[in-house]
Amino acid sequence: MAELENIQNLRENFKKQNKSCFILGASGATGKELLKEILKQQLFSNVTIIGRRKLTFDEVAYQNVNQQVVDFEKLDEYSAAFQGHDIGFCCLGTTKAKGGAVKVFFVWKVLSGAGLELNV
Repeated sequence: MAELENIQNLRENFKKQNKSCFILGASGATGKELLKEILKQQLFSNVTIIGRRKLTFDEVAYQNVNQQVVDFEKLDEYSAAFQGHDIGFCCLGTTKAKGGAVKVFFVWKVLSGAGLELNV
């Protein structure tokens, strides 16, 4: 019981900090689930998804999600899309059979091109 109260207190204290986040890869399976959970938990005051194309959402829960469309090949031109966020989630990926090491390099290129560090 005390552990549950601690988790609830942590959640409420985090909400009060008005943190914002961005998600890369919100159109994929992992990114979709992460976005859904972030919106359900209402932990962030601002949620932005950054991707190659604009996504369409029918549910009311998604109405306040900001979207930034970027060209990942010219990422230095879109650095503003990554600014002003406290936390970033990278859900870019593919199956190993389709992408292999090339996708890992691409994720690193995207993050470093945006002036971000990859912390795993």
